[in-house]
Amino acid sequence: MTNFRKSLFLVSFYLLVILVFGQLDSADRPIINFASYFYIFAILIVPIMIFIPALHKAPIYVPSIFFGAVYFALFRMVNRLNTSTEDVSVVLLEFVLLEAGVWLAYQLAVAIDHSESMMDAFAQGTFPHNSIKLEEASSIIKTEFTRSRRYHRPLSLMVVITSPHDDHTSKDVLKTLQRDMMARLSAARVGQVLNEILRETDVLLQDRRGHFLILCPETPLEKAKLLAERVSALLAEKTGFRVACGVSAFPDEALNFEDLLHTARARSQTVQKNALLVAEAPPHGSEGAP
Repeated sequence: MTNFRKSLFLVSFYLLVILVFGQLDSADRPIINFASYFYIFAILIVPIMIFIPALHKAPIYVPSIFFGAVYFALFRMVNRLNTSTEDVSVVLLEFVLLEAGVWLAYQLAVAIDHSESMMDAFAQGTFPHNSIKLEEASSIIKTEFTRSRRYHRPLSLMVVITSPHDDHTSKDVLKTLQRDMMARLSAARVGQVLNEILRETDVLLQDRRGHFLILCPETPLEKAKLLAERVSALLAEKTGFRVACGVSAFPDEALNFEDLLHTARARSQTVQKNALLVAEAPPHGSEGAP
């Protein structure tokens, strides 16, 4: 059994145990009279640990201390006598079960991250490109903004969103893991093509959504729009994907990177929606045809 399957099994078993305890607790004479908030907190630990990277990327003692502190705060603030008891053995058992849940959820989150890293490595090996993760590019972004401000030079940002033409079909046919792998391979292929067509001065970034961002120094808005048209055409030609590019410019439309990104992302999403509407619209003159 792989680490991922083992962790998934153990977390599922843990949640089953918590639910069984909850059913026993609702009986007339519960075997173990846990506090009502314990069940909610014990179940919430799993999604919180999985979906908050800061918790499962830190050493195990960090989430253990964090959730232990939250449990202690609940113990101090909530009147347990309404639904449970303040018996030391019961409180201690609750704490042990919660910490066990933290450890199991931590192992599952790490296994999921490892699986995603392996898929990313496979996709990157298949279609190599030199994009920089957005969270790792703060120094490059800061440098380009500082230079643009100091010398009063234009700076543009482009957001590139792609999707296969058979997107709706693939969602119905392919399983979740297959869709995820295809998405990563598609993103890697797009990154490879972008590497080939971008200028040497452009900086290729990638955010957590898998979307590509292109930071374009010395590029005013009008030139960035022309570049976006060229990128869209070449990407569509070489990958067969629908491509939606949105651009924004400093300092005309935004004074910091966050606002620049927000504007460019909103425009790319608008372009994507309009393209989908056009693709789904019936051909002109088909209405009422025999």
